Amino acid sequence: MSEYGPLPFVAVIGAALLFDYALFIARCIRRSRQTQNATGLSNPSDKMELTVLIPCRNEATNLTLLLKDLSQQSVPVRTVVIDDHSTDESRAIAESFGVKVIDSIGLGKKAALITGYRIVDTPWMATLDADVRLQGNWAACMMHCAKEGTSAAVLGGVAIAPRSKSGWEQFQALEFGSMMVWISGGVATGHLAMGSGANSLYATADYPVDDLNLAQASGDDAFALHSLRKSGKHIGWCGKKDACVQTIPMDSWGALWQQRARWASKTGEQDIETKRTAARVGVLHAFGAILIGMSLTMHTPPWVLLTLAFWLGKGALDGWMIRRASQQFGLKMNGMDALLFPLRYALLVWGAWWQLLAGRVQWKGRSI
Repeated sequence: MSEYGPLPFVAVIGAALLFDYALFIARCIRRSRQTQNATGLSNPSDKMELTVLIPCRNEATNLTLLLKDLSQQSVPVRTVVIDDHSTDESRAIAESFGVKVIDSIGLGKKAALITGYRIVDTPWMATLDADVRLQGNWAACMMHCAKEGTSAAVLGGVAIAPRSKSGWEQFQALEFGSMMVWISGGVATGHLAMGSGANSLYATADYPVDDLNLAQASGDDAFALHSLRKSGKHIGWCGKKDACVQTIPMDSWGALWQQRARWASKTGEQDIETKRTAARVGVLHAFGAILIGMSLTMHTPPWVLLTLAFWLGKGALDGWMIRRASQQFGLKMNGMDALLFPLRYALLVWGAWWQLLAGRVQWKGRSI
C-alpha cells in the first residue's frame, strides 16, 4: 500500500465510473438525435378514432385546463374521465365540458384505467395525467406517428414547465428533460421500453389490460410497456414538438423524493437497460457520497482534491446532458443552473433512495 493508503485505488474506481458515465451520456445524446419526425400531420377531416382516458382523483383545478386543451384539438377526440372516488368538484367540472364521466371500479389509477378501457371502442386510446397541458396539435401529432409505423404503443415527451424563474423549478425542468433525452432516444432506437403514462398512445387491441398488476399502487405505464416488450410488440416514439405535453414542478424536496422513489420502485417491471441505468446512477452517487465522507474524515489535501476532481468531472458530464435537454425540449438554462445542477441532482438521488430504503414510498395515501 502506498503512503496515500487506498487513495490510488479509489481514484482508479472514480475514473472508471466517470468514464462509464461519459459513455452513457454520449449514447443517450446520440440516440436522442434520432427522435425527430417529419412535420406532416393527420388530416383534420380524418374519422375520429382516438379515445383519451383520464384517470382522475381530486384534480378539479388541473382538469379544467386539460379538458379545455382537449376541446381545442385540431382533430376530434373522444374524452373519457374516470373518477377515482374524488371528493372535490372533479366530476362536476368534467361533466360541464360535456365529456363522458364514469366511476372507477376499484381504487387507484390502474383500476381507473381498466374501467375506462372496457368502454373504449376506437382503434386507438391514449392515457393522460390530469395535470398535463397540451398543444393544439397534440392528438394530430400522436396519431400521425401511430399511422407512420406498426407500433402497438407510441410515447410522447413530457416536459416540466416552470411557473417562475426560481432555480428550484428550473432544476426540475432540466433534470426531467435529461431523463426524457435518455427515454426518447432509447425508445426511438428500440433499446428501451420506458415512458410515462402521462402521455402514451396505445393500439386498443394491444393494450395489455390484464397485466397492469393492481397489487401495486402505481406504475401502469411500466407494467403495460414491459408486457408489450415481452410479447414482441413494437413501441415507438413521437418526436414532434407538439406531441410533447407539459406538467407542473413539485413544490418541495419531500414531494420530489417521493415521486422519484415511486418511479424507482417500478424498475423491476422494466427492461434490463432501465435496471442498469438505475444501478449506474445509484452507484455513481453512492461513490460520490463516500468520497465526501473520506475527505471529511481524512482531512488531507489529496483526498480533498480527489473529491473535488470527481465532482467537477461529474458536473461537466451533467452539463453536457442538460444542454442537450435544453436544446431538445426548448428549456431555458443559465450559468447558475448548470453550476448548481450536480449538487441538486445528488440531493435528489440520495433522498429518493433513502425513501426507498426506509420504506416510505406512497402514492395518494397508498403504500408501495
